[in-house]
Amino acid sequence: MTGKSRLIRGIVALVLAVTLAGCAGNAQYRTSYQPCTATAEKTACETASLEENGDYLLGFVEFDDQGWLWDRKQADALVDRLLARDALESGLLMVVYVHGWRHNASSGDDNVASFRETLQRIHSYERLASQSEGRPERKVAGIYVGWRGLSADLEPFTTLSFWDRKNTADKIGHGALTDLLVRLEEVQLSHLAVYDEGKSRLARTKLIVVGHSFGGQMVYSALSQILIDRFSGVNAEEPQTFGDLVILVNPAFEAARFTPLRDLAGVRKWYPDGQLPLVAIFTSESDQATGVAFPAGRWFSTLFENYRDREQKLADRQTVGHFEPYRTHELRPRPQAATLPPPLPEAEQKAAAYRAAQSARQQWIDLSSRGGWALELGGAQLSHLNRTVPRNPFYVVSVDKRIIDGHGDIWNPTFLEFMRQFILFTTVVKE
Repeated sequence: MTGKSRLIRGIVALVLAVTLAGCAGNAQYRTSYQPCTATAEKTACETASLEENGDYLLGFVEFDDQGWLWDRKQADALVDRLLARDALESGLLMVVYVHGWRHNASSGDDNVASFRETLQRIHSYERLASQSEGRPERKVAGIYVGWRGLSADLEPFTTLSFWDRKNTADKIGHGALTDLLVRLEEVQLSHLAVYDEGKSRLARTKLIVVGHSFGGQMVYSALSQILIDRFSGVNAEEPQTFGDLVILVNPAFEAARFTPLRDLAGVRKWYPDGQLPLVAIFTSESDQATGVAFPAGRWFSTLFENYRDREQKLADRQTVGHFEPYRTHELRPRPQAATLPPPLPEAEQKAAAYRAAQSARQQWIDLSSRGGWALELGGAQLSHLNRTVPRNPFYVVSVDKRIIDGHGDIWNPTFLEFMRQFILFTTVVKE
């Protein structure tokens, strides 16, 4: 073997060794399906797919790189728990979270920790809401959808995994994720059959689906055809969505894929008074991953595509949140935020936040028929840009970098407080 051949083989071996050293495990993290009572010990439930405490239930469902469930028994265990007697008796506030790039379902992932904290805060608000509305307190159930968003934990391979993880997210979105989400909606319908027979969709048990980054792509891929089918009914009917609300944060999919829903919403001639949002897309103006890296990659992958005009080309290369013609709202710090009084004690803060959400719902009803409205929730102000019918339930929101700064800043306290109140004011129970 020549010296040159040995050098080439050595370089290849070194590259492979570094690459393999940087790969994150391709394995199921939550392998125990028996409910685990969460304690102060961080390791107590690290392999459990069902965590419980007095405030909320947290279930995990995991997918592999081919879009398959790692184990259907894991999803079965979750659904069985959501249909248990105590859940049926109380009703549920179900929040599904599909994480994005660089994350997974491991016990040490910071998205898992942040989701737990969010569920805790939602439970606090739900307790206040039940007391104020004179009804039983709903059980808060979080569903964490895990996948190998972190495929490499050594730079530069972590950053370079962006496009590979996009392809994986696409497989999952067109794979078993639809099955899981439909089963969760069937849980909601089972609850409605018990408690709300003959009543409207504003019922006790609620289902909110949230996707971030490629998780947003997965959710949209899994639900887009369902959303189109349900929304394209007769104009005189109240528009239907999936569950109660779908929220996508910094989603990484092409604006062109959103076009059918946008067009359907634009031609619809009637929305009921106080029509609530059905799909809300929030994108940070400073998100470089979806604002710069995504269109750069799409430029190469669509180089030989044909388009009828420049707008169609841009729609196929830019993410929905960065495509200017599709923006309907903006989220900015509320004007008086700088002069707000000192923070209240935590218990009083929660009570004040609930009252604010109640007030926001009434304000929403009053403003929803007007163009250019503005709604304040927490330290943020959501403003209608007067580009769509005021009651159009599909929002594409540009978010100020002081509220979400970049791609991963979704747990920013200002945005979290806005989201908690946004969810709360859309899930008020009407008997």
